[in-house]
Amino acid sequence: MKKLGFAIYDLYNFFFSLKMNPLRHIPNEFTQFILMFYLSVMWTVVFTLWAGHTIYFGIGSVGGHLMVITAFFLTALTFKDAEKNGHLWVKRVPVPSKDKNKCVWDLEKEG
Repeated sequence: MKKLGFAIYDLYNFFFSLKMNPLRHIPNEFTQFILMFYLSVMWTVVFTLWAGHTIYFGIGSVGGHLMVITAFFLTALTFKDAEKNGHLWVKRVPVPSKDKNKCVWDLEKEG
């Protein structure tokens, strides 16, 4: 039973820990976060639609299963590309500038 618990914990960390999953090869933390966010939204939508298909069309719903399989392959392709070309993801997704939103409070002018 203890081995099963550790196996589930390791599997969870593989998918959701940015220190262990293949997105760790992307050097920018913001890009890692955005990719994990988009993957989580995709999986939320897929499981919601899959549950709806199961309720309305029955367990053997082809559409629901195709959505889950497609999401699985999209996740696998994202992880594989991040592992192979992680350094290029920073060039693909621009990082917002911190200087643009910088606020300086000058007490001499405002006080």
